[in-house]
Amino acid sequence: MSIDHLLNTTADMKRPSAGYDGMGNVNYTLSTFSSDHSCRISQSMPVDVTSGPVEWSEANAMVYVMSGTVFKRDDEVHHGAEVYTIIGIKTPSVSDHHTSLVCTVNTNEQ
Repeated sequence: MSIDHLLNTTADMKRPSAGYDGMGNVNYTLSTFSSDHSCRISQSMPVDVTSGPVEWSEANAMVYVMSGTVFKRDDEVHHGAEVYTIIGIKTPSVSDHHTSLVCTVNTNEQ
């Protein structure tokens, strides 16, 4: 069973990468690794996240995507003015079904 029909929006997936200046300071830049990626964004939190690992205690949004793309902690989901920072990745018990991205949301102030 596929959930493709439930993915009702698209977003740009970005990954921070560290660079160093001549003085030894770390500079982070965001690179888009997937443009217009199909997803579903939800403000409701499943019970296994709200009662899950302590690292997920600040989560206030879930982003659902099809499996196949590798996501990492601190990757960002950019949807309009909203930026969702991934703080955890949850895979379902059914392999290759979908991936749930546990996120915190911030308004992009650019």
